[in-house]
Amino acid sequence: MSEYMMLMKGTGNNDDWQAYIDKLIESGRFRGGSILGNGKCVSKQGADRDCTVTGFMRFEADNIDQIKELLADNPDYESGSEIEILKIMVG
Repeated sequence: MSEYMMLMKGTGNNDDWQAYIDKLIESGRFRGGSILGNGKCVSKQGADRDCTVTGFMRFEADNIDQIKELLADNPDYESGSEIEILKIMVG
């Protein structure tokens, strides 16, 4: 089993999040997450800019497709916002 992180980049309706999180808990794959506050993306090559990641969630699954199946009803995904799904590399 591998660990994955889902990064949200949107502003889905806050009223929809609790029902979605309850669904994730029922899946048995959800390992927590959080809303993220305002921040800055910085690099030596350019000026600071606002970050677009607004929250994250962690999961356990056999493969990334099992995480993609959990996107249905995600308020950010359903509103058309981009979601990143990344495998957490431990080593």
